Amino acid sequence: MARHFLILVALEHAPDVPAVRAVLDRWGLAPSETDPLLHAPDGRLPVLGGEATAIETSWLGVGATSVYLQVHDIAANEEQCRLIFELAVAGRLILGVEPGPPHLVVCGGTHEAEIVVDDTRPPELETVCFVDTWEQLHRALTDADGVV
Repeated sequence: MARHFLILVALEHAPDVPAVRAVLDRWGLAPSETDPLLHAPDGRLPVLGGEATAIETSWLGVGATSVYLQVHDIAANEEQCRLIFELAVAGRLILGVEPGPPHLVVCGGTHEAEIVVDDTRPPELETVCFVDTWEQLHRALTDADGVV
């Protein structure tokens, strides 16, 4: 089974930082005081779908105007995909995926196809996926061809 590294970033408009904070609160996750990783209430890495899940985040305190999240070396199990989908939709963030395909994922109709381009790849190798549900995100990341 492939392991993934994901980055969630804003593309053409400012992210909704308070909405990202609200999702993290619902999931019981908070930034650490000593490192950039999110932690569960017990101070450990969150366990999602039975897997310890390292999620690095930018500073999200009062006054934060941008957000990025990096999700390190995950299987993209169902629970991980639920959280990632919620964060992407709430924050209006796009997902960069390594290894792809897909290379970019747009969740919940937050971006128009015309503006979603992966400048790091030649157009013939670029795979952008648009998903409407966390289940579709899960399939995009775990199916052999990476396409829903």
